[in-house]
Amino acid sequence: MRPALTGVALVVATAGMVVSGCNGGPSADVEVRPSPIHQVDVRFMESFPVQVAVYIQGGLPDGCTSFRDLKTSRSGNTIKIDVTNQRPKDAICTQVYGYFEKNVNLGTDFTSGQVYTVQVNDRTTTFTMP
Repeated sequence: MRPALTGVALVVATAGMVVSGCNGGPSADVEVRPSPIHQVDVRFMESFPVQVAVYIQGGLPDGCTSFRDLKTSRSGNTIKIDVTNQRPKDAICTQVYGYFEKNVNLGTDFTSGQVYTVQVNDRTTTFTMP
C-alpha cells in the first residue's frame, strides 16, 4: 500500500510543477497585457437604492495566460475599467483559447435619468440610470 501512495505523491508533485510552470511561479518574468474583451453588460440589481454592476467576459489567448487584475476609475459620467492578463515571458504554451468572467459592482452613486459611459479596455457601452 505504501508504494501506491508514493506513486500518487509523485504524480501530484509532477502536476504541481507543470501548473506552476504555466503560472510563472514567483521568480519568473511575467508579461502583463490588456485582456481581450468579448462582452460587457450593465446590470441593475434589485435593491434600494439601485446598484449598478458590470458583467465582463474576457479572453485568455493561450494555456499559460491567466486573469491578473481589474482597476476601476470614474470621471463624471464615465466609468473606466482596465482589465489585464498575465503570462510567463517566453513561455511555450498550449494554443487553447480560454475565457474568464467577472462581475464588477459599481455601487449606487448614480443619478436617475442620467446617461453613463462604461469603457472596458477597447469596449464601450452606455446605460441610462433608471
